Amino acid sequence: MNLNEVAVTLADARRNNSLVNPDLLNGINNTTDAYAVQEKAIAAFLSTQIGYKVAATNAETQKKFDCNEPFYGPLFENECYQSSTTISIPPGMLGGEAEFAFQIAKDLPTDTSLTIDDLPEFIASANVSVELIGRRTSGAGLPSLFAAIADFGGNSGFVKGRAIEGWQTKDLSAVAVVAKTNGKETNAGNGAAVMGHPLNSLLWLHNRLIDQGKITQDKIANRKGLCAGDWISTGTCLGVIAVVPDSTVEIDFAGCGQVSYELRAS
Repeated sequence: MNLNEVAVTLADARRNNSLVNPDLLNGINNTTDAYAVQEKAIAAFLSTQIGYKVAATNAETQKKFDCNEPFYGPLFENECYQSSTTISIPPGMLGGEAEFAFQIAKDLPTDTSLTIDDLPEFIASANVSVELIGRRTSGAGLPSLFAAIADFGGNSGFVKGRAIEGWQTKDLSAVAVVAKTNGKETNAGNGAAVMGHPLNSLLWLHNRLIDQGKITQDKIANRKGLCAGDWISTGTCLGVIAVVPDSTVEIDFAGCGQVSYELRAS
C-alpha cells in the first residue's frame, strides 16, 4: 500500500465532494499508519489547518470504534462556519456533534506536566460549537477506527458559536446540552460526556501530540503540542445529531449560549 496515494485520494475526494471505494483503507491496520495518512492528507488538501477535533471521548463511542482512548483529526479554515450558517450536505456526511471548543491563547509548555487546573491561563476563548462529521468513503454508518483516523479523523466541518462569558467560573461538566431539529428535541447530554470534563479532552490531545512528536501546521522547528491560535473541538456532549435535509438544527448549552445551522440538500 502506498500511503501517499491513499492520502491524495482522500484529499481529492474531500475537495471534490465525492466518495471513494472503502477498500482504499483496508490495508491500514494500525494507528501509526492511520495518522501518517491523515498528516499526508492534510498536506494534500491544501487548506489551512486551524486546529483539531477530538473523537471517541466517552466509553459508548469507544466501544463502537473498539478502542480504549480518543483519537483526533484536523479542523480547516475553509470549512469553519459561523453559527446560523447554511450548509450544503456533502456526500458522506454523518451528522453534527454539539461540542465545547477552546482557542489557545499561548503555546502550552511541552517540557512540564500540566493538569486541567493549569489550562485556563492558556485559553483565549471557550465557545459553544458543532463539529460536522463525515466520511470520504462510500458506505453507511461509522467506519472502522483506523479508517476514521486516516480519513481526517472523521471531520467534515466546524460551526463556531458564541464565546461563553465567564466560562472559567462555570462547571462545564454539569452544563446540560439539548439539540433540536426543526423544533423537535433529538439529542440531550452534558459536558461530562466529554471525558468527564471538556478540559480533560484538551489536555489529552496536548499530551498525545507531544507523544507523537507532531509538528503543528506553522512548521516551526521543535514546536510540538498545542500552539497559540489553535482551535480545539473537544468531543460530543450528546452523540450524533442525524442529518435531515432541509432542516434547521438548534443546540442550547444551558447558561452558556446557543449555536445553530441549516442543512440543505446539495
